[in-house]
Amino acid sequence: MLFFKYFSKLPFFVLYGISDFAYFIIYRIVGYRKKVVFKNLQNSFPEKTDKEIKHIAQNFYKHIADIFIEFLKGYSITKEQINERVQVINIEVLKKYTDKNQSIIIVTGHIGNWEWLLHPLNLSGIPMDIVYQRLSNPLFNKLTLFIRSRFSITPLIEKEETLRKTIQRKDITRALVMGSDQSPQNWKSAYWTAFLNQDSGFFTGTERIARKFDYPVIFSEMRRISRGYYEIEFTEIASSAEFNSLPIGEITERFVRILDKSIQKFPADYLWSHRRWKHKRANEDVVKTNFRELKS
Repeated sequence: MLFFKYFSKLPFFVLYGISDFAYFIIYRIVGYRKKVVFKNLQNSFPEKTDKEIKHIAQNFYKHIADIFIEFLKGYSITKEQINERVQVINIEVLKKYTDKNQSIIIVTGHIGNWEWLLHPLNLSGIPMDIVYQRLSNPLFNKLTLFIRSRFSITPLIEKEETLRKTIQRKDITRALVMGSDQSPQNWKSAYWTAFLNQDSGFFTGTERIARKFDYPVIFSEMRRISRGYYEIEFTEIASSAEFNSLPIGEITERFVRILDKSIQKFPADYLWSHRRWKHKRANEDVVKTNFRELKS
């Protein structure tokens, strides 16, 4: 941990120089998950040429190298640096509820710098309950916990503890922050829909918790403005007043649609190295069609 502490104190221009070198290693030399990245991109954007796919892939590797460096910088980054580099453009979308003592759910995906997303949220003055998935490597799990909770007034919540902790803290006004775009662990209970031109399963816990506790659901989009600079914009997905009139799955569907549009705008900034589509819908034939035309 001492190494990460001192490494994080290097100035940004030095860190981005290291990032450039890391990009060369992971893309040009090692080829980290190259087959996965290119397959995901080709399946998600069948209309793009090989040249366009390669361009997105190269920019993705540059982006992921920056993300890792910026994540480590989080060990010692100051509040002033966060406020300078990450702009929240419409915090009022959250505060219109929390100012009335109404808890909310903030749902997001792995786009932009999802690590730096947490810091301005923790500095917003709204208590944040951040859900995280424990890492298998003890050192990186400890490091991640420390960095993600630096400006937080409450401990992070392990994914498996989400429901129990939500019940325990239901009388405290707060925002429950959940990433909901990765492969669900329980495929039998997953919600299936079109996402990036593919039949995709989604974790349903966000919608189930929202309905159980009447928490409005708000999407957080993080956009990269330039290297090391981002902005966050919130979009309301569903208010609790709508829940009774919405069919089961509609909240998840709205999240998927808005995330899909965000990735279409910033394709290189999504986490393409994840084996997102390694499982298929059980007991059904997946129709090979253009899902974007099916669900506009």
